[in-house]
Amino acid sequence: RAPSQCVGAALFASTPDRCSRPLDTRQLSTKANVTPAAADRRLAGRQRFYKNVGIASTAPPDEKTRQRINGFTADDGSVKSPISAGVDGTQSATGVNTTIKDASSWSSLLNPHNKSPSAGWYTVTLDGRSLRTPLGLPLTLPSIPLALAVASEWDAQQKYLRPAQMPLMTLCCTAIDQVASNPKPHRQDIMRYLRNDTSCYWADPREDRVLYRRQSQAWEGLHTTLTSGLLKLSDDLGPAQAVGGDEALVLSRRSEGNPVSGLPHPPILVEKTKKFVDSLDAWNLAALYSACAESKSFFIGAALIHEAAERVRGIDSMKDARWAVLASRVEEEFNIEAWGLVEGGHDYDRLNASIQMHSAAFLAQAVAHSVSEH
Repeated sequence: RAPSQCVGAALFASTPDRCSRPLDTRQLSTKANVTPAAADRRLAGRQRFYKNVGIASTAPPDEKTRQRINGFTADDGSVKSPISAGVDGTQSATGVNTTIKDASSWSSLLNPHNKSPSAGWYTVTLDGRSLRTPLGLPLTLPSIPLALAVASEWDAQQKYLRPAQMPLMTLCCTAIDQVASNPKPHRQDIMRYLRNDTSCYWADPREDRVLYRRQSQAWEGLHTTLTSGLLKLSDDLGPAQAVGGDEALVLSRRSEGNPVSGLPHPPILVEKTKKFVDSLDAWNLAALYSACAESKSFFIGAALIHEAAERVRGIDSMKDARWAVLASRVEEEFNIEAWGLVEGGHDYDRLNASIQMHSAAFLAQAVAHSVSEH
């Protein structure tokens, strides 16, 4: 299943592989069929069609806001999103939901605290018209800082639209269209990151002291803080950790005592983690999923989301987005120092990690701020 990060994954998800077809059935490339196909794939480069960007108050997500989801037309004065769920202008992306089967669950995941319109729900407007998601749903956002940030992404677009430069729009659309409509795949993927958490695999200090020292500096207190602070467990019930490649292979191997491949974490830790993940609303679940996917670590992603919410409550923390970027890239940065940086590769990875982590942290903090005001 492709990562369901709506604007990003939906836009860049692969179309059916034409190269897998037998050669004699493959359509020959001619000017007549290549030109229209190329035009379809230029969806990400559509010209900016609006002048003014703003925000406006709107109704909270409920049953009425998701009516006529299929075949939506913007006859109510709103702007249909120029970004579809497929790279070719169709709903061709793998793993992208196009319908909402349970409207009550969808609305409760987006509005778990039953915030009323007066509590602050906002949308982004283009030339005075409300913006909609790729699925045709109203872009309903739970806080004014979040709405202003998404609006700034649209306002920053120049002559052509570049969805890759709108990470918060991506996350918000993911939460509304994908996570709230079907949270189960995202929850399952996050639990998979726990079983194979990169922060639980340590270099052997007898073989590589420098890398081990870097890991210790980046991940210091990470497991203890989350185990005791977030999951409310004692320190002796922390995650299983492997030191060195040989131990990692032995511990993560499927066995009678470890029926699922991956590290054999204490069952109570897995259970508490699942309860925490299941308790998240669509906004925080989308943020956590994005952070885990970027860091390949539940603990780094959860620390980022948890600490972002804690800062709203006035609790200072060093585990911010900048820390998360460094913690998720310990091994890669170590290899760059040892072997050099590949331009157009490693530098783009650094930039993408920073964008994803800062966006996830901002979304979690903005949602926590809206809840604290309520």
